[in-house]
Amino acid sequence: MGWFSKNNKDPIVNEPRNMSPLEAVTHLCAAIQLADGQADHEEREAWIIAIKELFPEFSEDRADKFLVEAQTTLNQKTDSESMEHISDVLQRIRSLLSDEQIKKLSPKISDLIEADGIIMTSEMDIARLIEDKLDIKIKLNESL
Repeated sequence: MGWFSKNNKDPIVNEPRNMSPLEAVTHLCAAIQLADGQADHEEREAWIIAIKELFPEFSEDRADKFLVEAQTTLNQKTDSESMEHISDVLQRIRSLLSDEQIKKLSPKISDLIEADGIIMTSEMDIARLIEDKLDIKIKLNESL
């Protein structure tokens, strides 16, 4: 009897327009982590450092929940759908974060992209989109 049981195990994920600041930044970081096809330990550490600096009072459990939701959402999208999602997330970040927070985000994004020691074309595409939408510069080590 399944009348009262919940059959759908998929997490409910906010649309970018309804995301909290932590949720939006986590979706952006998850997109970068998954751009090369896998999220590794170094990228996760770079994400944790970024959110600790931007949101000092964050809940690690809540942040982990957002990361899993973001990875699940992004893995279900085509490349073009993912880029559209990232663009929407960037608009949300632009509306929620102060200019100071966005400037702090720039080097954290650079660290995240460089965390695994390889810069993929897909990560560069996301970096260019971030630069365009947030009006910041993402400085990357070209020798990676």
